[in-house]
Amino acid sequence: MKYFIFVVLTALMFSQEYVGNEACLDCHNNPALGDMTGWRTTMHANGFSTPLGINSMLDLYGVVADANQNGIDDFIDGLSLSDPSIASSFLDYGENAPVLGYDSDNDQYTITIGDLTMPVMLMYGGSGDYKQRYIVKIPIADGTQTTSHYVTPVQYNEVTHEYVGYHPEAWYVDPSNGDYTPLFSASSVSIDLIVASSNTQKRNFEKQCVGCHFNHTVMEETPSGEWIADAPDAGIDDTGSSVYDMDGDGTLDLMNTGCERCHGPGSDHLSSGSPLDIINPANLTSQQANDMCGFCHSRGSSYPNETFHFPYDDENMHDWEVGDTWSDYYIDHGGYYGDGNTTDEIKNSKKHHQQYFDLYESSKPTYAYHEVTCYECHDVHNEEKHQIRTEIIKADEAGEDLSIATKNDDNTLCLACHASHGDFESLTPEMIADPISSLTEIATAVSNHTRHNYDPEGSGESKCSSCHMPKTIKSAIHYDIHSHTFETISPQKTLLYGMPNSCSVSCHQEIENSETPLFSTGADLTLSDWTETSDIALADTLLKFFGPGGTWWDIDQVLEIYETGNGIIPSEFSIDQNYPNPFNPETVIGFNIIESGNVKITIHDLIGREVGILVNERMNVGTYKVVFDARNYSSGIYLYTIESNNFKETKKMLLFK
Repeated sequence: MKYFIFVVLTALMFSQEYVGNEACLDCHNNPALGDMTGWRTTMHANGFSTPLGINSMLDLYGVVADANQNGIDDFIDGLSLSDPSIASSFLDYGENAPVLGYDSDNDQYTITIGDLTMPVMLMYGGSGDYKQRYIVKIPIADGTQTTSHYVTPVQYNEVTHEYVGYHPEAWYVDPSNGDYTPLFSASSVSIDLIVASSNTQKRNFEKQCVGCHFNHTVMEETPSGEWIADAPDAGIDDTGSSVYDMDGDGTLDLMNTGCERCHGPGSDHLSSGSPLDIINPANLTSQQANDMCGFCHSRGSSYPNETFHFPYDDENMHDWEVGDTWSDYYIDHGGYYGDGNTTDEIKNSKKHHQQYFDLYESSKPTYAYHEVTCYECHDVHNEEKHQIRTEIIKADEAGEDLSIATKNDDNTLCLACHASHGDFESLTPEMIADPISSLTEIATAVSNHTRHNYDPEGSGESKCSSCHMPKTIKSAIHYDIHSHTFETISPQKTLLYGMPNSCSVSCHQEIENSETPLFSTGADLTLSDWTETSDIALADTLLKFFGPGGTWWDIDQVLEIYETGNGIIPSEFSIDQNYPNPFNPETVIGFNIIESGNVKITIHDLIGREVGILVNERMNVGTYKVVFDARNYSSGIYLYTIESNNFKETKKMLLFK
């Protein structure tokens, strides 16, 4: 019945008009209707904004770039990004490095590259947690400017107070090889030149970004090959830095993810007040609800022609509506680690805004107790960090509604649903609703599950999200975004794929203690590749507890030989030196196959006796890795040999127990 109601509502939505966010919040500003005004402070509401001097250094609303930490934003400071006193990837660009500026008479922020000064029309980010980018229109030599907006190479990382280049190849001739000559100058810029530059077109804001940051988008290509994007008109009460005349028609448009992106256009509901005249996402199926979030919390190109870098029907030039299916509008182009090569192995995201892909790698959407949706953990209307839900309603022992106050940091967010089954069968919803009085029972159940002490709000030990949602993904800097596969990533995957594991990235990597091998010293957390000697040594030690044959969790997250070349054909037969080496008890051996055929990898002792066979099967061309588990072998030097077609090679390895 819910599905039938939804279809009727969707049909009504098409004939309605958008009314703006403040028209919705005029009523939904009190507890009786659910106070939704917290939405105004979220990153959904403030993803993009117009830079105004009055908002300088205000998180969410203004320019927050302050690399020299003097309390004045760097545009007002007139900072050159080649200034040696700041952290900047533009230091070698010299006089061609971007120069930031601010015209106080016209309240106009600017970026100058070479002799070309461009007005900053929009900015992205600035929440205080990640990064801020700046979007310009490019002045043309004939006295006009581009129709489209373009994302500049200037990215300010808020946590580290540094500038990094965001696709500088769109603005310079060949920066990767030291040619920092600007592509455009004040005397040479033309529309033809901009459109002809494929790298610059990839930074076209309309073509790359708008579909995930407007309530509804209408796209139109100009005769010159640029794009115009139109968003719903702002309502009479929608003001401030989140409204902007996007298409240049003289009317302010609504930017960002507002009420009507998830609830549909609201003109009929505004007139009638009837809940039947607006979409309630609670009436969607779990798949529809997750697809609604997934349209933006994913990474790909429009369907079917891949014209845009956001979900869109680019055959019929139509934006998605609430209740539509993700795959009808989007093609997956996610960035992942090397795992996920076998049938049962979870694939983990390496790039940000891929929470939807992560979720569907997990068992949550098909969870045995109920199909989990994104908004069970997140409330997009509140003021909490990441919009973590602060209340979950569960049935108590009498079957009555029980309100459970929830937080991530004290595990109540997870235990509100996981109590009463699985490893937490001994816990009841009533206990989670009163975690202080029930601390002993909760600590016992969780510690039995984690094998660690229980101190989630202090040391962080046994905090559910630290293990099941480790920060393994990069937005501005490495490891500032949580995984959403809910997989506790084993050290086994660090050894196999050079990727972070839950134990290291959440706790053990950050603590320096030379007295025990369970903690790392000198590891570089800025690197994306976890193959440093300290990374491997730590993972090897942790594997004794968590991984194949682990004393705490005997789990094999990789059950087969796995292909790692991503379809790239190797140039020669080879077998790699195993790593780690020396090792105990597992090591990884990589090898390349350039002709399909039988592949055999054998293990011999020093006197030539065959003591094991790792591989003996027909394999296709590709790059592979295999794990050698030597827990049943004695310490010593071993030889491993690969034979395939006419190729044969032998290497040594040292097992040290």
